Amino acid sequence: MAWRDAWEKAGRWGNIWLSQFWIAGLRNLRPAFCDARGIAVIKVDAIGDFLIWLDSASQYRAIYPGQTITLICNAACAELAAGTGFFDEIIPIQSRRFEADNRYKREVWRRFRDRGYQTLLQPAYSRTIDMDLLAMNIPAQEKIAFTADESRVNLSRYMAFGCVRKKLDNIYDRLIPAGGEQLMELERNAVFLRGLGHAFRAGFPVLAPMQVRREVIPQKPYAVIFPGASSGKKMWPIERYAEVGPYLITQKDYDIYLCGVGDEAGLYRAFVEAMEHSAPASRVHDLFGKTTLPELAEVIRNACLLVGNDTSGIHFAAAVNTRGICVFGEFAYGRFLPYRCERDSSDHEPILVCSAGKDCAGCAHGSITPACKEHLVRTGRYQCMDAVSVEQVIKAIEQSG
Repeated sequence: MAWRDAWEKAGRWGNIWLSQFWIAGLRNLRPAFCDARGIAVIKVDAIGDFLIWLDSASQYRAIYPGQTITLICNAACAELAAGTGFFDEIIPIQSRRFEADNRYKREVWRRFRDRGYQTLLQPAYSRTIDMDLLAMNIPAQEKIAFTADESRVNLSRYMAFGCVRKKLDNIYDRLIPAGGEQLMELERNAVFLRGLGHAFRAGFPVLAPMQVRREVIPQKPYAVIFPGASSGKKMWPIERYAEVGPYLITQKDYDIYLCGVGDEAGLYRAFVEAMEHSAPASRVHDLFGKTTLPELAEVIRNACLLVGNDTSGIHFAAAVNTRGICVFGEFAYGRFLPYRCERDSSDHEPILVCSAGKDCAGCAHGSITPACKEHLVRTGRYQCMDAVSVEQVIKAIEQSG
């Protein structure tokens, strides 16, 4: 299974790299009719990015009153997007398939050929080659995007040829300056809105309560542990989560619900085995892959606390106002965490970050140290992830209340 995943990932990234050559044979589409109306917003990145963006997404109706707003989003986020009421139409795209399957890519492009919008917005800072090609194939009178992230966080653009990057930028009629490398994503999203002429200050995202099955919500009090991540490089060892578990059970009197996607279910068994006899295993519950995203949001909303890695779980906690503790590597420290707001957020539950505090923090904009490269090869994790101790996480839980 591991070799198959590696093979599929290599194929997907190979196709992403090859996608840059599509631009030579494509035309930047404009509406065939003069009175094109409506706003198209492209937001096809991951769930966590989408959740952070909700704070800014709430403002588009104020910026474009009377206009129909169409969201083109990652299919994984479509149900969440529909529940916000921010959009008149939602067009879901299977993002991973869009990157890897060229037949599907052409099919998606064809969906837009007979449409026409007044304005197309590309608010992602780390806009990928495929995001730009999608914008190219959506007819709009005006196309606006951020100046793109050129760091290793955005591998799609980082590995493209310089001449191709310029052609991708030329798809847009206007590029809004992104505000430099040091902005937290909430702040950067607010910069985009200010670039559109809307006076806005960033705050915590808000995901309104959604109607879900009542039986999916556990009985209080409980904590959620979210031990997975989009990459093993930024996963704190499951054995350390298992050392935090007994503290949550015996000292805080919480049951524990392990959450994540279905293919992470093995982490439940590893957690229980590693916890051994330190606390009753009957108080640890498996929710991997057993909830929809709205149900997961409500499970987290009703929890006393969430502990996890830098993945969607911690951003759900922020959006539903649940205390969160994030074990965070420092590859892109400051961009996605810790949370920084421009509006007063003193009434919001804290999202605390446990990091190693290394001098090499922010290496996405520089280079990984030789010691970290060696550690990454040997363990599959960034060195800064392993440098966070169990005691540090327990202390953060105590501080959070």
